[in-house]
Amino acid sequence: MAINSKLSEHKFKKGKFITPFNELTNVAENSWFHCRMPEYIWLGLVIKYYGRDEGLIKCNRLLKKVSEYSSSIYIPRFSDILNLPDKNQLDIYKSFKEIVDMIIFAPLTVIFTYSSYPCFASFFHSELSTEDRIGLINNVITEASHHQADFSTDLRFLVLYYQLLTNKFHMPEETLKQLLEYPTLSHRDEKMRMIRPVLRAMEIARPLDEDNNSAYMDTFWEGVSRLSDCEMFFVQIEPNHADAELYLSKVKSALQYYTEILTSARPLDNKMLVMLGIATYSFKRLLEVAEHDLYQTIAGRGTVRLLVENYIMLKYLLKNEPNHEDIWAEYQYYGIGQYKLIVERYRESGNDLPYSHVMYDYMDLLVGEYKNKEFIDMDTSYFDKKNIREKSLNVGEKELFGLYYDYDSAFEHGLWGAIRESSLLKCNSPSHQFHCVPDIDNQQKLKDVWHDCEETMNKIMLVLKDTYGLPDYFNEGEKSE
Repeated sequence: MAINSKLSEHKFKKGKFITPFNELTNVAENSWFHCRMPEYIWLGLVIKYYGRDEGLIKCNRLLKKVSEYSSSIYIPRFSDILNLPDKNQLDIYKSFKEIVDMIIFAPLTVIFTYSSYPCFASFFHSELSTEDRIGLINNVITEASHHQADFSTDLRFLVLYYQLLTNKFHMPEETLKQLLEYPTLSHRDEKMRMIRPVLRAMEIARPLDEDNNSAYMDTFWEGVSRLSDCEMFFVQIEPNHADAELYLSKVKSALQYYTEILTSARPLDNKMLVMLGIATYSFKRLLEVAEHDLYQTIAGRGTVRLLVENYIMLKYLLKNEPNHEDIWAEYQYYGIGQYKLIVERYRESGNDLPYSHVMYDYMDLLVGEYKNKEFIDMDTSYFDKKNIREKSLNVGEKELFGLYYDYDSAFEHGLWGAIRESSLLKCNSPSHQFHCVPDIDNQQKLKDVWHDCEETMNKIMLVLKDTYGLPDYFNEGEKSE
């Protein structure tokens, strides 16, 4: 049963969205792949060996034998069988020999070895090579890896069937009829569309005090992972920026037009200077993406984030201009104040950093460029006391912030989601639990950022156009013939 709760169904508490499941304090995650499937691997080996139809029949007979020889097993977990006294184990294994070929369980002796499980390992000893045994186990793990796969659902049916055999599970008569019909139906049968979700939901329901056997899990996963090699893969993502050069030339042409107005007609227009400064900075970040081929890189995502923030800031400055004496000067000296703070920290540290990329002396000149530094405060809060999220809400760009800025910020801050997507390759080996390996050879390329860069830059240029206009011959960046 797939459960995908909506964001609106989460509870927002103290800055955190709490899932509906985590709201229920007595519900704990009990993963099919990591915790439950390894317990039923023995049944999976039977089905894999004989095929579904005969395999389910064989498993039915095996489960009856387990129920006859041990009344203490609530669920047909392999760990519970291994934990039985040797006499009980031998009785069960001998009964198994009457039903299935003993080579079926031989692969498990590579994990549950004689040193720790002498009764099991000696009874099912085989001449199969280690490679063959681990290969057979990996085949079953692969087929059973997804909890909704047909193979997994067959295993989950057997779990419920065993509980019915031992009278440890009860259900409505109509549901019981459907469940008992399950092994006679093909997975393509229309009835299965109703039966399988009900079956999966019932299998996952278990007593809250029915703990996983952690020692068994550790033994199982350590055994299969130690004897298997990594199978690395990465996603091939094609670039998509064919129009980059042409687009950049169009933006540059429009910015040249505005720059000529500023320098020739409005050299002291502080508002225009700030707006063009933000747009030009955005354009230069765009140039870096193109000139250094950053389209499918981590750094490219930083450019998208910057463009989104610049666009939101432009709209915020324009919207809130009437509420300030001179918001454009305030914006400038807020940023200069940040520079001043860095310089003052450097001076007071007493460190000499000749090879630092930060040019402290030059920064100091910029701080005092137009105003005595003693009159410049250093504001450590957000500009206008609002962070970028609050500014996005103020200017009606909540969606742009939520869908792009937050995502790209994860890369700027090195959050785990961004690290996982960009810097770790997936291992395709089920015995390694599909773990990850560092991408030190830089094989994984990210999706091209150019489309989003272009769309956001268009928004910035539209703000300039709405404020200062743009001749018709600049339509789509091309002069009319």
